Amino acid sequence: MILEVQTPGLLTTVQDLGRWGYQGKGMPVAGAMDPQVLQIGNILVGNNPQEAALEITAMGPKLIVTEGEGLIALVGAELGFNINGVAAPMWQSIRIKSGDEILVASPKGRGCRAYLCLSGGIDVPVVMGSKSTYQSRRLGRAPS
Repeated sequence: MILEVQTPGLLTTVQDLGRWGYQGKGMPVAGAMDPQVLQIGNILVGNNPQEAALEITAMGPKLIVTEGEGLIALVGAELGFNINGVAAPMWQSIRIKSGDEILVASPKGRGCRAYLCLSGGIDVPVVMGSKSTYQSRRLGRAPS
């Protein structure tokens, strides 16, 4: 499925389990702030647990499905989450299709980071064995 970013949210980045094996060269592992939650979300949508997802901090993005269909799951912090203006459950796989609007809003409860996992993963380049965004080194991608 293809998603169009309408608004990126406060800090939304692509994260997986990080870059391992480069620490001796000064590259931190980086990756998801909550790797266990990321892996659970990926399992819910049928992905390899190590697949990248959107890591959402505090206030999330507004996304439109422009092509295709698939499963999504929002896991982690208790953020407001709706599809086509209707409240959607967290920690469950949800089928979406072309034309659907996904909105992840501000915190409704505990925590500040959540993961939006997409069936099939996120198609971004792999850099040093990872799809993770590492902003201070300008590696990876953040939705724009």
